[in-house]
Amino acid sequence: MDASAPSASLRDSLPLPLMAGIAALPPLSIDMYLPAMPQIAQDLGADISVIQNSLSLFLVGFGFGLLVFGPMSDRYGRRPLALFGLSGFALASLGLTLSGSSLAFLSFRLLQGFLGSAATVVIPAMVRDCYGKDAAKGMSAVTMIMLVAPLLAPLLGAFTLMLGPWQGIFAALTVYPVLLGLLAWRRLPETRPIAAVAQRRNIFNNYRIIFGKRSIHLDLVSFMLSSLGFFVYITSVSFIYITYYGVNETLFGILFAFSAGALILANFINVRVVTRLGPRRMLHIGQVLAVCFVLVLGLTTWLHLGLVLTVLGFVGMVGSLGICAVNADALVLIEFPHQASSASAVTGTLRFGFGALAGPLLALGYDGTPMPVVWLLLAVLGLSGAAQVLRAYCYRSHA
Repeated sequence: MDASAPSASLRDSLPLPLMAGIAALPPLSIDMYLPAMPQIAQDLGADISVIQNSLSLFLVGFGFGLLVFGPMSDRYGRRPLALFGLSGFALASLGLTLSGSSLAFLSFRLLQGFLGSAATVVIPAMVRDCYGKDAAKGMSAVTMIMLVAPLLAPLLGAFTLMLGPWQGIFAALTVYPVLLGLLAWRRLPETRPIAAVAQRRNIFNNYRIIFGKRSIHLDLVSFMLSSLGFFVYITSVSFIYITYYGVNETLFGILFAFSAGALILANFINVRVVTRLGPRRMLHIGQVLAVCFVLVLGLTTWLHLGLVLTVLGFVGMVGSLGICAVNADALVLIEFPHQASSASAVTGTLRFGFGALAGPLLALGYDGTPMPVVWLLLAVLGLSGAAQVLRAYCYRSHA
């Protein structure tokens, strides 16, 4: 029997809600403190642009940490890295709570992202360990639960500010990983395949193995482009809703929540059907649906059909991109039973790195209307589809 084959009993005992709670650390860390930025800047005597840079520093630390801790998880195990990451995230959050200067605040945000990545990088790997070629089903289940975080995080942050100063947000982010760590200590199993324990290669040699597998290259392209599509939406949606259509901040929050709800629904559907249709076919379905909804956005803008159809186009596109991303991610992960965390680190770093192109690309075509967003999304989805067509041509025997 293959020592790397997934265990049905381990899969059944996998605490998916706990894993989703760990995977929710990044969106909670990003979204909860956004309403507090002006207050933080005033309290620390810093310009608001300085405090805004704390978000970029968090993402830099998080992306770099994925590359460092991914291969360490493959060598030393999922459970130790998860416990280490939760502990480190809690300590960095405590440092943020006690920060008395902008320099200390920025430093602890960088550290928070770096250490927190050790916990989150193991989650896709654990799903791959236990679900094997059904990894897309497991990832959809985790993602579906985890997506509650971006729905609630801004509201939680605003509610915390109503009760007290901004430090309360980071105090909550200190307590949260401590509670997760206690649960993980009791319930989180070690899922790393037995065959991987015997490997003693240089831990960063995993990246050579991953990038050396040519059959995943075009799936990585589709994954990166799906991620870019998400960041195009996140970067542009406030301008389109608030500036172009003139909605207020409260209505914007409600409309934004519709898109997060679409992601939850998309992952729920994926859980139900991916085992029957397979992740590659689901990826292709998501790509086709995303193009259709972007065309709705384009026609709505061109013909001035109003806000309602724009929201419907965005909601459908975001849900479709969710199907694309989770299945493209799974198609990469299932190829690496012994380097699952390293593969997760690669996809996570590429997600944030490639997504960072959204702002500059949108700025190049800005004309005060949503049309540059539509054209960029069509280009992104066209290239993503072309990558899958090229893969089918090059690897017919593997399709």
